[in-house]
Amino acid sequence: MIITAEKREAGTQKAKRLRREGKIPAIIYGADIENQPIAVDRSQFMAAIRRSRRNDKFELQVEGGEKYEVIVKEVQWHPVKDEVEHVDFYKLTEGRPVVVDVPVKVVGESKGVKMGGDLYQPRKKIKVEALPEAIPNEIVVDVTELQIGDVVHVFDLDMPEGVKVKSSKNFTVVAILGKALEETTEESEEEEETEE
Repeated sequence: MIITAEKREAGTQKAKRLRREGKIPAIIYGADIENQPIAVDRSQFMAAIRRSRRNDKFELQVEGGEKYEVIVKEVQWHPVKDEVEHVDFYKLTEGRPVVVDVPVKVVGESKGVKMGGDLYQPRKKIKVEALPEAIPNEIVVDVTELQIGDVVHVFDLDMPEGVKVKSSKNFTVVAILGKALEETTEESEEEEETEE
C-alpha cells in the first residue's frame, strides 16, 4: 500500500496551514535516517489506515524520489474533533528489529462466562520486539476453556517465532472473574501498572 508525502518545514503555524489545506503534518524517523518532517494527504492517509491493520507495512513515497518501507508508529488525534493531528512513521530496516505495540484479540466464549462470570481484559496490547518481516498484526487469545478464576498472563501466551516480549511478563492479559474475585484482581492490576 502506497502513501505519498511531501517535505515540509517544521513549525506550529506551518502545521496549522497544512491542516487547513487537507494535509496531515507527519515525521519519518528510524535507526539509520535523520528525522524528516513531511506532510501526507488527509484523505489518502485515512483511506489507507481504514483498509489496514495495526503494524501493516506501507510504502512511503516522498517527493524527490525517496521511498521508504514504514509502519505507522503513532497517530495523534485532536482532543475534541475526530481528526488526525500528526502521524509518526517509522522506517523499517532489513535485519534490524523494531519495538512495536501489538493488539491482543480475544476469541471464543469462555466456560466461566457461560456460568455467570465476567471477562476482564486489562491488557489490550503488548509491547514486542521483532524483525520487520516477523511483526505480528495481533496476538490471539482463545478463552473458550477458561473457567471462573482462570487468569492468562503475558508469560502464558504463545508468541510467534522471532517475537520477543518487551512488556512485563507478569501482566494479566485476560481473567474470568466471579463476584468474589473482581475486587482483588483489580487491586492486583493497579499494583502491576505501578511497576511498569
